[in-house]
Amino acid sequence: MAKSFMKKAKKAVKSAKKEAKSQVSEVKAAVKEVKKVSSSARDHIESLSKQRRDAAIMWGKIKNGNLSDSEIKKIAEESGFSQLLSEIS
Repeated sequence: MAKSFMKKAKKAVKSAKKEAKSQVSEVKAAVKEVKKVSSSARDHIESLSKQRRDAAIMWGKIKNGNLSDSEIKKIAEESGFSQLLSEIS
């Protein structure tokens, strides 16, 4: 009886580990997908932020957020950065 109980316990632990690993891999895949959403406008502004003041101000506004291209363009328009807006459009 003790042997069968130990076998069942080991099997339960093994299946729990397997389930946890699959959930971890799903979470990692979701995180990678979110990171891929990085926009080209965001990358362009980041690269210019060391060279130009308008890009540095925009980078300060968007660096902590996960914004789409259209949202970044809207912020640039509201801030009055028409040259930067024309570059990312």
